[in-house]
Amino acid sequence: MSGVAPSYRTLGREDFEGLLEMWNASAPFDPLTPELLEEKTWSDPGFETELARVCEVNGAIAGFGMAVLRETGSGPRGVIKLLAVAEAHRRRGIGSRLLATLEEELRSRGVRTFRVCESPPNYLAPGVDARCDSANGFFEKHGYRPAGTACNMSVNLLDRPFPFEQEERALAVHGVECRRAQAADRGDLNGLLEAHWPSWREEVAVSLQNVPPALHIALRGGGVVGFAAWDANNRGTGWFGPMGTAPGLRGLGIGRVLLLRCLADMKAAGHPSAVIPWVEPVEFYEKVAGAVVSRTFNRYEKVLAP
Repeated sequence: MSGVAPSYRTLGREDFEGLLEMWNASAPFDPLTPELLEEKTWSDPGFETELARVCEVNGAIAGFGMAVLRETGSGPRGVIKLLAVAEAHRRRGIGSRLLATLEEELRSRGVRTFRVCESPPNYLAPGVDARCDSANGFFEKHGYRPAGTACNMSVNLLDRPFPFEQEERALAVHGVECRRAQAADRGDLNGLLEAHWPSWREEVAVSLQNVPPALHIALRGGGVVGFAAWDANNRGTGWFGPMGTAPGLRGLGIGRVLLLRCLADMKAAGHPSAVIPWVEPVEFYEKVAGAVVSRTFNRYEKVLAP
């Protein structure tokens, strides 16, 4: 098989089954269902055919790479969102060729900054799994430098109930009411997001469209002052977030109630566990929900010279 020359082309719909099989055999830490593969590729708002490439050997997919272009406050950013090579075809330069092709396509559009995996609002993981030495070494070899770390946490939903009524009564003393969001809340909610977390608008919009909405909000004086969502990304897998509270009202316990409401939702929906991705306040989730760190990731960045 090593004598068969690899060929490269753009991803097509006809590749779906072969890509799913190759990915799941090659990426044990991030398996994909057919629904998740669809969500991460064609359903990504930034999906472009020229940024989704496959390598084929003897009629079978041997490698796959996908990038997206994301706009940030500091300009366009390219993200190498997905990249995998079948184990039998590694060390043949396939991954390097796919990476170079994606980088060149993004470079031709004026991109000078590249990240790996972290492509909100639609992402599979916030970085490269720290356990995957080969993947970490691959990106470092190709000029990507450490840009921090990230972690996911997990909550066992079967171990305990998630009552929130007592905490809600305490919030009522401060004039705060919590409830499930409704379509009519969209305007106020977007105002809060625009003021503090504009990059989360798309994820929150997805959670609001679920039936019933997988989104809980806090209101004070008739306006939305906090929110917590779930099933907005990696749908069907029990992902929590994003969540936020208006800066002037932090410390009252709003985030605690909204988190508990979402976890109770997920448990009622039949999820045995919840994933809290890309966590910063680890202690908060440990204390409120008994969450534990389940995965750690290395984040990488590559900046091209002007």
